[in-house]
Amino acid sequence: MTFQLSILAIDREIYKGQAQALTVPSQTGELQVLADHVPLITLLKEGNLVLKKENAEEQTIPIAGGVLEVKTNPPTGGEVVALVSF
Repeated sequence: MTFQLSILAIDREIYKGQAQALTVPSQTGELQVLADHVPLITLLKEGNLVLKKENAEEQTIPIAGGVLEVKTNPPTGGEVVALVSF
């Protein structure tokens, strides 16, 4: 199952599409988001976002920090938005 993911910087869209998983460096430790994750807002710290796309291809994106919001929407697997800085 997948979820809708948007990774945005202040000046551009980094990724928008379906994802199987997103692993992020949160302020409280590493966190992995999957489809139907509980609603969540958390601060991100410096580290790597690891995106597992719908086709299982992985992409690593280094960030300096940001904010992650997970919204629940059962029919679609949910929506995740990461606002990041570099």
